[in-house]
Amino acid sequence: MPAAFLGFGTALPEHTIDGEGSRSLLAAIWPRLRAAAPAPITRHLVAPVDWLLRPRSLGETMRVYAEHAPRLAQLASRAALEAAGVAPGEIDLVISVSCTGYMVPSLDVRLAAEIGLRPDVTRLPLTVLGCSGGAAAVAAAHRHLTAFPHDRVLVVAVEVPSLTFQRDDRSLDNLAASLVFGDGAAAAVMGGAAELSDALLQVRGAASRLLPSSTDALGFDLRDGGFHVVLDRRLSSLIERSLGEVVASFTARQGIVDRPRFYAVHAGGPRVFDAVEAALGLGPDELALSRRVLREVGNLSSASILFSLAQLPAVEGDGLAIAFGPGVTIELAHLHSDQNTRGTSRARPLNASS
Repeated sequence: MPAAFLGFGTALPEHTIDGEGSRSLLAAIWPRLRAAAPAPITRHLVAPVDWLLRPRSLGETMRVYAEHAPRLAQLASRAALEAAGVAPGEIDLVISVSCTGYMVPSLDVRLAAEIGLRPDVTRLPLTVLGCSGGAAAVAAAHRHLTAFPHDRVLVVAVEVPSLTFQRDDRSLDNLAASLVFGDGAAAAVMGGAAELSDALLQVRGAASRLLPSSTDALGFDLRDGGFHVVLDRRLSSLIERSLGEVVASFTARQGIVDRPRFYAVHAGGPRVFDAVEAALGLGPDELALSRRVLREVGNLSSASILFSLAQLPAVEGDGLAIAFGPGVTIELAHLHSDQNTRGTSRARPLNASS
């Protein structure tokens, strides 16, 4: 049974850095970077760059995460609720997603108190799904709304990957992460079958696939000093080799006969986009929206897919959402848009700061 996106919201912190700025700062750590052209990526950060470059204990990192992650999640959630025309007290399930910090009580507890969710709201925190977490949360919301079609679900993903930067880690994994990851939050309000006529966008099905022999290709290594990124260079080839069959199986199961009309793909990085295009035989413009998300805000980990969904134009027909995470996991969602019911998303612009 389909579920409906009723409204989106996004939030970005106020500090920014572009590709040239990243190269200049990181060249002292990786001298070979001086010869490389900077990627045209702008990212938003919760703190000034000079502060982020200082050594920090794991405890201090988590304290800063606990300060900024709930604030950004609250801003994105309020924007999504306003766009949907839904009051906080009308939310029956909140799914919160984050992998770049640790809080107990969980993020959704703070969020419930700050935006006025009901005391009996059902809460589902997803904490270790990495970049695929936003898509997994959408899938969980879809399953819930299939069982409870009159409920409303708030999905919110917030990530602060700038806090995971390790100055003394000279690995290429850390370098790659330092050039593409940014901070931010995104949220969506979803409803069941009763609200499809007013939907911005529908979810008609979802699936998850673990790629074999890929466990060590993507994730975090938690050490005494904090999170260390694991970003194996095999990732793009794994995606290119596997994605075509995974998508073909999913679209056949969903009854998608024609080629999807539009795509929302996790903004993992240029090589990830190239791998998706090669695997699916896509033209140069079919991932233009997702590439724009990467260019304007960077890789926001679990929040990236929600940023892309929020910016989808009104294109009638079937579409696909695709995200990748540790496992390696491929998360898929069958999207559908009826042009006569698609409104203009009232999500905050990509470059809005909070």
